[in-house]
Amino acid sequence: MKKLKRALMLLGVVCMMVGSISARAADERLGTVVDGSLLTDKTEVELHMESSARGAYLTSGSGVLSILDTRYVNAFACTSCHRTCDQVKVTIYLQRLVGNSWSSIARSGPTTAYDTHYVEKSQNYRLVGGSYYRLAGTHTAIKDGTVETIASYTDGVWIP
Repeated sequence: MKKLKRALMLLGVVCMMVGSISARAADERLGTVVDGSLLTDKTEVELHMESSARGAYLTSGSGVLSILDTRYVNAFACTSCHRTCDQVKVTIYLQRLVGNSWSSIARSGPTTAYDTHYVEKSQNYRLVGGSYYRLAGTHTAIKDGTVETIASYTDGVWIP
């Protein structure tokens, strides 16, 4: 009886240890770069993209991809201008790594705000596990017929 209790206690300790091991183990490509995105096992990745040649209106585009739960993510993107514009737009593209290239699997937007300097969009998605995902965004400012656009891409996150 004493041996049985000891064995059950040991089994319980082993189960607790195994249960605490992270299930976020990524595949063998972890740490490599595919089309400008580092493949990570982080739970959140973000990017802030400044307009390279400061335009007359567009300042930056930003994006954040956050893992909410085992198979759920939140994609957030925004566009900022340093002046009020006729239109400010943001479009979210959720991309999945297929082989060695990113493929858009969902699009949200464009979300357009009028007579302002800022717009944002947030969207939740349910995903298939066993792949890397990233967020791509397009950010646009329009003022008096002048159109300025930049693109942003986050690093890739592993969804187990």
